[in-house]
Formats: sequence, C-alpha cells, structure tokens
Amino acid sequence: PTAAHPLGADSLGRDALARYLNGGRLLIVVAFLSTVLAYIAGLPIGMLAGYRRGAFDLATIGIADLILSFPAIIFILVLVAALGPKLSVIVFGIAVINLPRVVRITRTVSTELVNREFVEASVARGEPVRAILRRDILPNIWTPLLADFGIRLTGSIILFSSLGYLGFGQQPPAADWGLMISENRFGIFVQPWLIVAPAITIASLSIGVNLIADAIARSVGHSGSGR
Repeated sequence: PTAAHPLGADSLGRDALARYLNGGRLLIVVAFLSTVLAYIAGLPIGMLAGYRRGAFDLATIGIADLILSFPAIIFILVLVAALGPKLSVIVFGIAVINLPRVVRITRTVSTELVNREFVEASVARGEPVRAILRRDILPNIWTPLLADFGIRLTGSIILFSSLGYLGFGQQPPAADWGLMISENRFGIFVQPWLIVAPAITIASLSIGVNLIADAIARSVGHSGSGR
C-alpha cells in the first residue's frame, strides 16, 4: 500500500504517532532516574541533619545553599562541556540540582519529629541512630516527601526538555519533544502545531505527574492516619 491508499495513510499516521509518543520515553526515564538518585542521596543526609542538628546541620544547609546558588541550566551546561554530552552526565547533573532541595525538605520534616515522644523513647532505650531514622522518622515523613517527589520529577522533566531544546539531549533524527520544538521554531508562523503539540505534551506530562504524586501522597497520609 502507498500513501494514496487508505491502508497506507493509516499506517503512516500510526508510525508518525508512535514516533511522536516515543519522544517522551527517554524524557520520562531520565527525569525519573535523576529524581530517584537525588532522593537516594538526599534522604539519609536530610534525616541525619534534622536529627543531629548542630555543626552537621549547619554544614549541610551551607552546602545545599551553595549548590542552589548556581542556575540549574548553567550548572548542567558547564558539566556537559567538561564531561561531554552523555546521558549519564545529564542524569547526574539533574540529580545534583535536585539534591539540595531534597535535603532541605527532608531535614525540615525530620526536625519536626525529633522531639516527639516515640523518638525520645527510642533514644532513651539506647537505639542506634540508624534504627531511629529508619523505624521512627522515615515512616512518618512519606506524605510530604511523596508530594515533593512529584514536584522534583516535574522540574526534572522541564529541565531535560530545555536541554533537548538547546541541543544537549537526543540528536536528530531521534524523537525528542524538546528537540522537536527547537527544530521547528523557525516555522512557527507556517505550521505552529509542530511546536505547540510537543509543548502541550510536555506541559500535560508535567501536570499529570504532579497530580498523580499528590494523589498518592494523600492516599498514603489517609491510610497512615487510619492506622
């Protein structure tokens, strides 16, 4: 079948749609991996800072503020210029950008639990710090952390899309929504949907991820209060 026949036109349309949707696969994978890495590194640091206080807390917040002082996109561009435009470098860079924010919110919610009776009882029993963080603090901070995970994941999606727009994501002819916007920006007045469609898709994905994370956080909070 050819494009002149209905079967050929349908097949061509399905292939184009599949290629377009495939443009978001790497975007989701990179954003999710970088956010998870930030939480793997930032969660124990934030809990320990909120529990210990003192010099460790001050040093942690100082380093976090130092990282936050760098503009995210410039930090990753410098990292890419130094180490090369590899996906592993981009994932690492986005994770580093998310890390201080993860540390800050984890430290804030952990600090609120330190003076609770169940934590003081564990300290009085001589429980090690690792056990207190794992058994007493971590189960009680899931709700705000899950909500924050959605925010961090949304930021990672937008940041990687921006890198694709600047040409540091996938390269042609690979399908990438940020790259689609970049390649078609000069024809915005000729065929605006070539830019509007991927932009709407990125926005819809970001909003959807945030709403799902908020719903999961609410359900976890309700189930925890029910127990």
